[in-house]
Amino acid sequence: MTDYCYPVLGDEVALPFFITGIGARDQEFHFIREAGYPNHQIIYCVRGSGKVILDDQTYDIKEGDAFYLPPKYPHEYYPTEDIWETHWITFDGRDVVNLMGHLKMDTARVFHITDLTSLEALFKKILYQMKTNYYYCGHQSSANLYQFLIELHRVVNLRNGSQDSAKLNQVKPVIDYIDKNFRNELTLVELAELIDLSPQYLCRLFKECYNLRPFEYLARKRIQQAKLMLMENDKNINEIATAVGYNDCSYFCSVFKKHEMLSPAEFRSLHKKAGS
Repeated sequence: MTDYCYPVLGDEVALPFFITGIGARDQEFHFIREAGYPNHQIIYCVRGSGKVILDDQTYDIKEGDAFYLPPKYPHEYYPTEDIWETHWITFDGRDVVNLMGHLKMDTARVFHITDLTSLEALFKKILYQMKTNYYYCGHQSSANLYQFLIELHRVVNLRNGSQDSAKLNQVKPVIDYIDKNFRNELTLVELAELIDLSPQYLCRLFKECYNLRPFEYLARKRIQQAKLMLMENDKNINEIATAVGYNDCSYFCSVFKKHEMLSPAEFRSLHKKAGS
């Protein structure tokens, strides 16, 4: 597959994210860019093999491998077979740096994508949109670029494939138990015993799977249920705090405000139906 588009940019440059180029090439060229490229780049391999050189270190790039290059970052890459098919997106925008930092891509890096299926679907959708060249294609592609970057973060962080699925399955009984018993006072030892682990290892496993500690998940579950109760019934704040597992109403209010940036009373007022 060889296809690409470098759009003439319009007012989409005022958006938080916008695409400056997208394409696929089944016989990738040899590029040496001592001053880098002006925009952010994500390049991934779908067939064949090549190499990329970053900071005098050479990396093999095969199917499923990818690399991110910040703007003006010196680099070199080239094929090592007759066929080296790469797909790429170049992009920019006022919020890109913050987003890439959040996605832990604030510097050049090489990484592996276990399953390209979802990314390829988004890539092809964006490429098709950009080539239609109608007025709002840049705006729609901006939204799809954001989705692409979020999906990239997801699939990269599931880099171990079946191993990650096994970890998720291992933690699932704890998730199910918290979901059913969030109103009760739970202990880390109690949760760890459900899957025959030490409390320390449970915390580490939970963090790997959900980027949360078990009691952070418990707090989110309680706040989620409290929000439903604040909207759907007339119980007072103290009653709702008790109903979701907090014996101390003041502590419940502080946890709620930490998550929602509103007090429970303010949340209720904001979502209260007229005349109720």
